[in-house]
Amino acid sequence: MTLRTARAAAVALACGLCAAPPVLAGPPSFDCAAARSKVEKAICASPALSDLDRRMASAYAAALKGLDDAGKAALRTDQRIFIDARNAFFGTRDYDLKADLADRAAWLERIDLAPRTGWDGLWGSVMGEITLAGGGAKAEISTVALTQSHPVCMLEASARPDGSALLVGAAPADIKANDGWTVRLARSGATLTAELLPPKGGDGAGGPPFCGNIPSVGGAFLPLR
Repeated sequence: MTLRTARAAAVALACGLCAAPPVLAGPPSFDCAAARSKVEKAICASPALSDLDRRMASAYAAALKGLDDAGKAALRTDQRIFIDARNAFFGTRDYDLKADLADRAAWLERIDLAPRTGWDGLWGSVMGEITLAGGGAKAEISTVALTQSHPVCMLEASARPDGSALLVGAAPADIKANDGWTVRLARSGATLTAELLPPKGGDGAGGPPFCGNIPSVGGAFLPLR
């Protein structure tokens, strides 16, 4: 499985609704004379990959320009994770660099720079997506660990206020179904942060039942269109 296929369900709808802007042949966003990694050399050797890299860099710069400080910090971290994963997966079986760059560029172009004051809407990171509705009363969380096996976390549950935050999965039925594991969501500037919480009074051995062997719910999520 590749980064692209692991995120296919989260990206498919957006890709169908958004047409990629035209790009002109040219160099990538970086100096090919200084290219060192296998990925960079592959990008420099391909006009199509160079165009995608330039498109991705342009979308990244536009998002950075429009986000607040919390959003900028979250996006920089997210982009580093993407690049590290891209470099790690490059050359492995079935990995498609062209598709991954195209997906990442499209994702960056979906970042919503309009102020979002409430909870509701779609939030995303390189790890996956969180959808909130009903004033934050309903949550759907879908994330994936960026490893070869791509274990996923999928949680659909109610949420309730927890001070200035939201606690997902705290209803009695959810607590029972998920062995006491919950997810705490908080707002920080333009971002939504997620924290996986172990059961109270327990050691949480085995991890949450809504995740595979590597839980991936956590970190900052950006508002998406």
